[in-house]
Amino acid sequence: MLATPLPIHVGPGVDSARIAKVLNSLGLEPVELARETAPERPALYLVAAETIKNQEQLKHLLKSAAVVVLHAAGAEPPEGWDAEAVWVPVDAPHEVLAAALKMTRDNVKLRLRVDDLEEDMRLSRQRMSEMNRIGMSLSAERDIDTLQDLILESCRQLTNADGATLYLVEEAEDGHRMLRFAWSQNASVAVPFSTFKMPLVEKSIGGYTVISGRSQMVDDAYHLPADVPFAFNSSFDEQHGYRTKSMLCVPMRNHDGEIVGAIQMINAKRHYDTRLTRENVELEVHPFEPEQLELIQSIASQAAVALDNKTLLDSIQNLFEGFVKASVTAIESRDPTTYGHSGRVASLTVGLAEAVNDIAAGKYADLYFDPEQLKEIRYAGLLHDFGKVGVREHVLVKEKKLYPANMDLLKARFAFVQRSVEQKYTEQKLSLAMERAGDLREQDFHGIDKKLHEEVQNLHEWLEAVLLANEPTVLPEDKASTLAFLAEYMYEDVEHNRTPLLLPDEFHFLSIRKGTLDEVERLEIESHVTHSFKFLIKIPWTPLMRNVPQIAYGHHELLDGTGYPRKLQGPEIPPQARMMTISDIYDALTATDRPYKRAVPIDRALDILRAEFEGKLDADLLDVFIEKKVYELAATYRPDHELLLGDHR
Repeated sequence: MLATPLPIHVGPGVDSARIAKVLNSLGLEPVELARETAPERPALYLVAAETIKNQEQLKHLLKSAAVVVLHAAGAEPPEGWDAEAVWVPVDAPHEVLAAALKMTRDNVKLRLRVDDLEEDMRLSRQRMSEMNRIGMSLSAERDIDTLQDLILESCRQLTNADGATLYLVEEAEDGHRMLRFAWSQNASVAVPFSTFKMPLVEKSIGGYTVISGRSQMVDDAYHLPADVPFAFNSSFDEQHGYRTKSMLCVPMRNHDGEIVGAIQMINAKRHYDTRLTRENVELEVHPFEPEQLELIQSIASQAAVALDNKTLLDSIQNLFEGFVKASVTAIESRDPTTYGHSGRVASLTVGLAEAVNDIAAGKYADLYFDPEQLKEIRYAGLLHDFGKVGVREHVLVKEKKLYPANMDLLKARFAFVQRSVEQKYTEQKLSLAMERAGDLREQDFHGIDKKLHEEVQNLHEWLEAVLLANEPTVLPEDKASTLAFLAEYMYEDVEHNRTPLLLPDEFHFLSIRKGTLDEVERLEIESHVTHSFKFLIKIPWTPLMRNVPQIAYGHHELLDGTGYPRKLQGPEIPPQARMMTISDIYDALTATDRPYKRAVPIDRALDILRAEFEGKLDADLLDVFIEKKVYELAATYRPDHELLLGDHR
């Protein structure tokens, strides 16, 4: 609304008294004008022609003003002067002057109205832009503390509020709803923040807003209307020397229309940067405006959806963490001896990636992993061996070259042969006794006992050689020749068939040069990498996690192409997989819980990584792994501190 009456700027040389009646009839209030300067907003000017020095001065004045020029009686406006000014003879009848002033007045009013509309449009565009910015920020923010802080800061900036509080509705264990004091800001009082829960009741403005679902506006918290059902708690003011005056509280509704909390604003200030004291509150604080209420209601809705989305994302994240935990538990149930391996590999690989982030020189100086990429590496580490669920259990947990059941049969065979030998020599003794009709001397059996002892001793030595060959250590040459002899040594079984003391399959497995697996079994173990990849690509990873399958797929590849399963070389192996390879081998070397091998001391393990894997591992990453002592993370890792556990061979 335009102010009335409308001012008219009257310049020198104009007799205001003579035309006062005309001005009054048009609702114009004369204001003395010392100099004819262009106003900031559209205005009405009444000036004498003799005071205008030149045409340029008039044009300058006409940029923002509607000008009525009174000129001398009988004179005409100067030729060529701007026609936008209304020229009226100084002695013209009042009706003529009134008509000219009315026309220019209406023109000014119209221009003021246009300016007001344009200003409203500008403010609307500015608010819309600010709302879009806030909405985008709320949607993009993932950290819950930062999100809550952003919600309150945005609301305060839009309303010049001094303080703000975020309340969130939560359900207690007994099913009752509670109101959590979730976040708070105050520009004038520095107060350490701590969250707490309170009963959801109508006694407070926040509780009433949530229960009623209606926004509340309070001009002065200490002078509430008699009919409001809530009261103001002044304990904060008393404790911190503050003065709460104007308040605004709006409910937060999510996309389902459910009220999930409330935003409470305190003390709308004339200037955002003003620091309030008890002395300046009355001067600086004013009531919140209806337009601000609409803005905060809009922000509250966006905030509710953003918080709901964050809660949903957290739930999905927790669900996925539980799924990964169950997956790793499934691996461990197949091979409990490697408990914690996947967690240690994940910890080592993430630690190596973080160490790479800190280096400023060398091959990987420009390589940086953001938090999401570090999480991607962690998941790849935790799930890199999941494919072992597809490996036969007896192969996966094989501790010796022969399976326990095969070794039991072999021992039983040796025992049978020994008893057969003992029976043979017992029969010889019986035959000798019958030949001599019982007339025997002690030395008569000496030769038989000697041969019996020699053969039984041979069987014991042969079995001992078999037991030693069954260990996963390097097979000595003398044991290899003994195995070859036993594979051809024949005995008679219970059906009197001639059978080798060492069966072909037993000879095959016992002849394994190192370790416990033959080529077929080793290929089956190696297939776990492909099984892991096929499993991981079935998971609908988010774009930020899309590399998990490929990282896990490459954890047994070596730079020279001798790794498996794809024989990748150099640039074909991503850095994350190279890091995991180093971590995986180190943990396999130093693990103390492998029944098929002894743990290697840390110094020796690092020497092995440098010497025996030269040209196979990334030397630059290995240097970082050793120099930054990333390997120490394996010793400090505790499965119960990490969501997940693991396995490796």
